[in-house]
Amino acid sequence: MTPNHSLTLLTRDGEAAGQSRMRIVVAVDFGTTFTSVAYANTLESYLPKLLTHWGDGGIMTGEKIPTVIRYDNDGTTGAYTWGYRAQQDSALHGKHIHEWFKLGLCNDFEARRARESELMRKYKSQTALPAVKGDECMDLVVNYLSSIKGAVDQFFRSQYGEDAAQCPRDYIITVPALWDHAEQEKTRLCAERAGMGEGSQLQLVPEPEAACIYAIQQMLWINEGDTFVICDAGGGTVDLASYTIESLNRDQILHCKLAGAATGSGGLCGSSFLNRIFQSYLEKKLEDYSGWEPDFMTEALRAFEDHIKPEFTGDRQDEKFIRIHGLKESKRHGVAKHILILKTEELRKHVFDEVISKVEGLVRDQINNTRRPVKAVLLAGGFGNNPYLKRRLEQNDAVVRNKIRVQLIENGDTAIARGALVAGLVGLGKNRQADDDDGAFNVISTRTVEVVSRLAGKYYGTSALHDFEEGVDPESRRRKRDDGDKIERITWFAKKGETIPDGEPLSFNFCKVARVQRGVPAHEACAPVIRIYTCERDIPGTCKDDASVREIAQFRMDLKGLFIPTIIKGGQEFYEARFDIEMTLRAASLSFCGVYGKGTPEAKRFPATNVVFT
Repeated sequence: MTPNHSLTLLTRDGEAAGQSRMRIVVAVDFGTTFTSVAYANTLESYLPKLLTHWGDGGIMTGEKIPTVIRYDNDGTTGAYTWGYRAQQDSALHGKHIHEWFKLGLCNDFEARRARESELMRKYKSQTALPAVKGDECMDLVVNYLSSIKGAVDQFFRSQYGEDAAQCPRDYIITVPALWDHAEQEKTRLCAERAGMGEGSQLQLVPEPEAACIYAIQQMLWINEGDTFVICDAGGGTVDLASYTIESLNRDQILHCKLAGAATGSGGLCGSSFLNRIFQSYLEKKLEDYSGWEPDFMTEALRAFEDHIKPEFTGDRQDEKFIRIHGLKESKRHGVAKHILILKTEELRKHVFDEVISKVEGLVRDQINNTRRPVKAVLLAGGFGNNPYLKRRLEQNDAVVRNKIRVQLIENGDTAIARGALVAGLVGLGKNRQADDDDGAFNVISTRTVEVVSRLAGKYYGTSALHDFEEGVDPESRRRKRDDGDKIERITWFAKKGETIPDGEPLSFNFCKVARVQRGVPAHEACAPVIRIYTCERDIPGTCKDDASVREIAQFRMDLKGLFIPTIIKGGQEFYEARFDIEMTLRAASLSFCGVYGKGTPEAKRFPATNVVFT
């Protein structure tokens, strides 16, 4: 394709993008069933656009592309097709494909959310290959994200020329709200391997947070202090989060700061299950209908996906008609000549209600767990546009009792990609390292929405030694040490439900004590190995071997070359290395740093670059 030079990206003074200080920001809503991409340049961040050309993912144009991949050998290696092409190959040749493979990044997702995973166990995909996990899953994610990046590169090169191809880019990847830090890090690693950048060039944003950021820009009725629930209902998962508007300023440009009002929740109850349940119901309904052919199911599912599902209101006693050439009349089965007839009541009872009830329960629980009175439930995602889902939520007991508004988000099926782009543009300046400052500056977007704090979804802490208390602590846990009898307990420095400022480190004091020994350098005697633990229970465990306590990270501090003072205790000389552990929580990242000599001119920081999430 010949580059369209009339669209060459130029700065305001006419300089080509490749030679300017401009950056391109690309947001990827890496969904369970569909993926969408939004982009903007930092000089015109108020003009975001959506990618609609998908390169070798297929010639179809659209704002979303299926999150599917198929290898020529029907395995997980070698040549592959993806997106629309993989989907079409599967339909034409009856080949199974990798669907929902993103969920394989979470080894125990189904077990962790057992109640909401019931649909996945009950209704299996008829077109999916067996699920993969571990390294195989990461390879699939890397290949898919590499293909997305390739489509982005091809689009910029073909539309804007080589200058755009040379323009530096930052990527933002969305992740489910329920992803633990281990899954977030796996996603980040996959994006890095896919060539989407590293360090500050790559950001992660929770999906409902991105949808919320976009929604705020469209809502003129909101006021400072309002609290709302965002329900991101997609094809595979439904994610929920709650936010309170901490500050709001509409003078000339919109500035809005959001604070988390409840921990996130969600489950596997997206709209794809409606398709699976519909197929299962038809198989039962027509099992003794002799005129049914396998190809008829493909046509029925297409009609359900394109017309019945998105338009279903559930409140009229009318009938839905699916035209399938070749059907023979059978009144007992609801079949006329060439037409399959389905009543609204039977669709509601046998197809929709099982899934809608799951979503209702999630929304009810999220409302009840939100700290402040909820003013509105905002619906995002493709499933969020469903009229019957909206009506059922409006009738939900928690919604009616609290007089809560239920509202669709404009452009709901692409709101996550659009909101992630806004979050990425806001975070671009925050995350850029000081030594990256080249004197360039960006145009400020006419709308700025950011999340400034979140609620900790669990306890975070480290295991440390405490003085043993006679008659109080169990004798079996007494540890005799040179500096006295100790007991090892978890020190929870961040509590579940506690407000954590975005990007601001929380600091906690500890010390490493070791007896001075001839021939053993101080830095070897005092080499703290820091292990970070979490607990999701409301009342956390007190020791690291408690069944509810999980180790999520570990790192070590090397104090070589630093002055370590000594103390006298019980007539013996000990090294005492006082240090701080800093924990920084951002949208979808968790980082740690050890600080020795904090508050002194000799202070030294030890960023935990080797954190190993387990």
